Amino acid sequence: MDAGELLKAFMRNVAQPVFAVTARSNKGYAAFTASSVTSISLEPPLMMVSVAKGSRSHDPLIEAKYFIITLLSYDDREVAEVLAEREDPKNKLERVGFKDTPYGPQVRGKAHLYLSKWRTYDGGDHTIVLGKVEGGSIEVDKVEKPLVYHYRRYTTVL
Repeated sequence: MDAGELLKAFMRNVAQPVFAVTARSNKGYAAFTASSVTSISLEPPLMMVSVAKGSRSHDPLIEAKYFIITLLSYDDREVAEVLAEREDPKNKLERVGFKDTPYGPQVRGKAHLYLSKWRTYDGGDHTIVLGKVEGGSIEVDKVEKPLVYHYRRYTTVL
């Protein structure tokens, strides 16, 4: 097994939260699911997401001034399933429904962070994007059934 396949097999066994990442730029729309999302810093408040260089969402996200990270619950798994498809990002957004905001298209979810692009870095076949938290919304105090991805399927921890 080569190193890339070993890494994929290893990570399949890690239950990871599922996020939606959306943006709009002069290159079009970005809309995809991501589990490679994490907080990086509190001062300044930074989040990290990585996007595949071959993805249709790559260039729109890299060119966007702002983007949105949405935390999905098990009730939002349809959003995750659609945004995970290899289809035109704008079509995916239209299928799940979104509202247009100054930070880009916002899909349904339990919590949203509005970010300004802070820095980008090369990450092999991905680009690492750091965003500075500018605002957001949290609809619930606690996500009762967080959406997680484990061994190629969506599930929850409860």
